[in-house]
Amino acid sequence: MVQKKATEVRRDEIVAAAMVLVEQKGLDNVNIADIAAAINLVPSAIYRHFAKKEEIIEALIEFVNKVLQDNVCQAMRKETHALARLKLLLNLHVQLFKEQRAIPRILFTLLSSDKDAALKQKMLSVIACYLAKVELILEEGRSNGEINNIDAKAGALLFLGMVQPLAIMTQFEEDAINYYPEKLWNIYLHGINCGKAK
Repeated sequence: MVQKKATEVRRDEIVAAAMVLVEQKGLDNVNIADIAAAINLVPSAIYRHFAKKEEIIEALIEFVNKVLQDNVCQAMRKETHALARLKLLLNLHVQLFKEQRAIPRILFTLLSSDKDAALKQKMLSVIACYLAKVELILEEGRSNGEINNIDAKAGALLFLGMVQPLAIMTQFEEDAINYYPEKLWNIYLHGINCGKAK
C-alpha cells in the first residue's frame, strides 16, 4: 500500500517527476498517467492535487519563477558590484540549465505556441520579471560607472540571450554548456564594461 504523504510533499514529487519526463519526452508528450507511473501512483491520486495537466504546467512555471528569483536574490546578497552580480547570475543560470534540462523545453514549448494563451502569458510574465531584475542591476552599474551608458533593457535581453542558445547547442553538442559560457561572458563584458571595474 502506498503511504499517504502531506499534500505539499506530494505536489513537489509530482512536479519533480513532471520535470524529468519533460526533459525525456517534451512538454506536449507528458500526460497524467506517465507522471503517476513515475512515482508509483495511480492517475486518480494525481487528480487529488492537480485537477488537470495544465495545473501541473502552472506548477512547473511557478518552479521556474522561484528558482530564477532565488538566483537573483543570491547574486544580490553575495556580490556588491553590478559586474560581479551579473557574472554570478550567469553562472547560476547556466548551472540551473545543467541541473534542470527540462526548463529550456518548457520555455520553448510555451512561448512558441498559442495553444494555451494563459500558460504562455504566465511564462512571459516570469521572463519579464527576471529581465526587470537584470535591468535594475545594469542600471545600478551604469549609475556607479561600472557599466557603459547602454540601454539597460537591451542589455538585459542580451544577457538572457547568452543562455537560451546554450540549451539548443547542448542538444547536438553535449559540452556546449561547459565550453561557451565564459566566452559569451567575455564578449558581453567587453560590450558593457567601462573598464573601471573588473
